Amino acid sequence: MAEASSKSSGKKRRSRRGWLILLALLLLGGGVYAYLQRPWESRAPQVRVEAVAAGPVTQVLAVNGRVAARNTVNVRSAVSGRALEVLAAEGAEVAAGDVLVRIDSDQAKALVDQARAALDAGLVQERQARAAAERAQALGDNATRSAREDAELSLAAATNEVVRLTAALEEAQSQLEQFTITSPLDGVVLDRAVDQGQLVDPQSNLFTVADLSELLVETDVDELYSSRITEGLEVLLQPVGESVARTGTVVFATPSVDPTTGGRAIKIGFDEPVELPVGLTVNANIIVSQQDNVLSLPRSAIVTEGHVSHVMVVEDGVVVERQVQFSDWPAERVIVTDGVAEGELVVLDPAAVTPGQEVEAE
Repeated sequence: MAEASSKSSGKKRRSRRGWLILLALLLLGGGVYAYLQRPWESRAPQVRVEAVAAGPVTQVLAVNGRVAARNTVNVRSAVSGRALEVLAAEGAEVAAGDVLVRIDSDQAKALVDQARAALDAGLVQERQARAAAERAQALGDNATRSAREDAELSLAAATNEVVRLTAALEEAQSQLEQFTITSPLDGVVLDRAVDQGQLVDPQSNLFTVADLSELLVETDVDELYSSRITEGLEVLLQPVGESVARTGTVVFATPSVDPTTGGRAIKIGFDEPVELPVGLTVNANIIVSQQDNVLSLPRSAIVTEGHVSHVMVVEDGVVVERQVQFSDWPAERVIVTDGVAEGELVVLDPAAVTPGQEVEAE
């Protein structure tokens, strides 16, 4: 019994010693924290800042466009009628002059036949008039002067009538040709909007034919930035579904801004030949300018009120409002042209501080 009592007493002493050590460690930790943090003292709030530094900045304008063929033609009919034959399907490759559709031309053929018959009759009359004029000339003084003049006038009238009838026949034949619609260029039929038996007219688009040997991207830019877009600018093009960007160049910029959309249409050519479906969406990053040594700040650090912009700068632990000028551009960072110097600390969240406030730069 005495031995058991001794063991129990030893365990209690060891447990008490452990709690005393733990308490001592907690008191020591609290003392260190109090010495370092001094919670009884009021401290200035910490704010995130960025040190202004010079470096390279690229101004990029991001827009979305669509793949298009450089040469695309909407094929319409110059006449009205019923489509008898449709000889090209959507997606078909065609050559210039290939027949796309034939329209009922019975009436036009009848007009050609009438014009040809009239011309044949006119030629007969011309031959008769020429023969009469030649006889009158051969008779010489045996024929009266008025008879010779009448024969010459009849020949001239018959000749003029042949000229008129020839022109009428050519016009009728030209009209007949319009009932056969052919492809205006080598390319691919992108769209077919006519079926056999359908009535067509000059207002209806029948086919869209495009030369797919040279593709480009069509898009437009907001008028706010349109003056910075010129032919020859480099572009990074990333078609939807592709992970690798392709290089391109602005090849056309329309000289006017569309007043209804406020956009300026541009075309971007691929630097290397591509095979992409027409109409595919392409993300285009137009490289407007590249500068090697300029000051820049996050756009969120700049506050604009009316026509004046400012930033919050930390000077000797105090917030100071500083007016700045910058090159406005749709990007997370903008080029600052005046108001701050390299090395100054600019508050990244200007709404969180006020001028004259004491802060600690974080």
